[in-house]
Amino acid sequence: MVDFNKPDALDNPSPEVLAWCSNTMRVISHGGVWGIPRSGTVFRVDHVNKQLVLIMPGNDDDDDFDATKKVFKHIGWEVVKEHGPDSAE
Repeated sequence: MVDFNKPDALDNPSPEVLAWCSNTMRVISHGGVWGIPRSGTVFRVDHVNKQLVLIMPGNDDDDDFDATKKVFKHIGWEVVKEHGPDSAE
């Protein structure tokens, strides 16, 4: 998806990456989940607030969370950590 060999890939994602992100959000229903297999990071999709809410942190010291946050802001989505007694934080 994102070419991590390019220093600005997360801050200036390609049109193809942005289209992939938009299409992924389009096909997942409100309340559905999306995960990143390499790290085990899992988000809940909130279409009402245009948020990806972290529900299970990965095993990568938040690298995928941080990368997702940087890229998805370009399509108008916020990436947040859930708060509360059963939250990931």
